[in-house]
Amino acid sequence: MSDTNEIMQARADVTKKINVMVRKIDGITTFLLAGNDEYTPDEAYYVVAIADSAERDKVLADLNFLIREFLRPSEGHKSEENGRILVKYLFDSGLKAQVTLCSENDLPECAWWVQYLDKNGAAERACPAEKKKPSDPTKEKPEEPAPEEIPEEPPLAQEIPEPEPEPAAAAVPVPEPAPQPEKNLSEKELWDYFYGKVNNAKHAIQGGSVIYACETIGELRSLIIRMICEANGVTEDYLHCIDLLPETYRNAIFRTYPSRPESANMISALAAELRIFENLMKRSAR
Repeated sequence: MSDTNEIMQARADVTKKINVMVRKIDGITTFLLAGNDEYTPDEAYYVVAIADSAERDKVLADLNFLIREFLRPSEGHKSEENGRILVKYLFDSGLKAQVTLCSENDLPECAWWVQYLDKNGAAERACPAEKKKPSDPTKEKPEEPAPEEIPEEPPLAQEIPEPEPEPAAAAVPVPEPAPQPEKNLSEKELWDYFYGKVNNAKHAIQGGSVIYACETIGELRSLIIRMICEANGVTEDYLHCIDLLPETYRNAIFRTYPSRPESANMISALAAELRIFENLMKRSAR
C-alpha cells in the first residue's frame, strides 16, 4: 500500500470516528469536514459548531478527551483565532488534523465542505451551496506527464536486431473465490444464520460443551455489535466505535456476557442476544 493510500485510509478512519464522537456530546449541533485544497490528503480540517457559547469549554474538554482516548494522537496543540478555538493533532500515520470549535453563527470560510451533522441548519445557511460536496473530495495530486522523448534515427547501415521471444510466463493458479461475508446475507439468510447459531449454542449448553457455547455466544455478540454500528452509520472498526454510541446500546450488550460459564447464565446471555437481534431486525424492516 502506498503512503498516500495509507494517509487516505487514516483520514477516512479519523473522520468516521470523530463523526461518531460529536453525536455523543451534548451541545454540538454542526460537524463538517472542510478544506481549501483537494490535494492535501495529510491535512484534515474539521469544523465543530455549538449553539450556546457558554458550553464551549465543556464541549472542548469532552471532545478532546474522546479524541485522545480513542484516536491516540501523538501530539496536540490548542490555540485561539478570531474567537474560534483551534486544536491541531498529529497522528502516527502522518495525518495532521485540525478541529475548529466555534459558534453556529461564526463558521469559517472554506473552498469546499462536507456536511455530517447540521441539527439547526447553520451550515446550510452560512456555507455556499455550490461548494458543498457529497463526500470527501480529497485525492492525490496527479503527476505531470514527462515530456515525450523523440527517438533518434538509427544509422542506415545499422541493422536492428529482431527482439528475442520472451519465455512463456508460468501459469498462475487462480484462487477459488472466498466465501461471501456475512454482510452480504439477505434478510432471510440473516434470520436463518442467527437462529442456527442460537440453536447450536443451546445444544452445546445442554451437552456440557461450555467453551463451544461461549464462543458461539461471542460470535453472535460480534454480529449484534456490527448491526448496531451499521444502523448508526458506522461501517467498520465496530469494536472501537461501539463504546462511542449511546449508552442504551452498551447496557443492552452488557447483558449478553454470561456472569459465569454455567448453564443458567449462558442461557440468559443467549436470550438477551436474541431480544436485541429481533429488535434490530424489526427496526430495519420499517
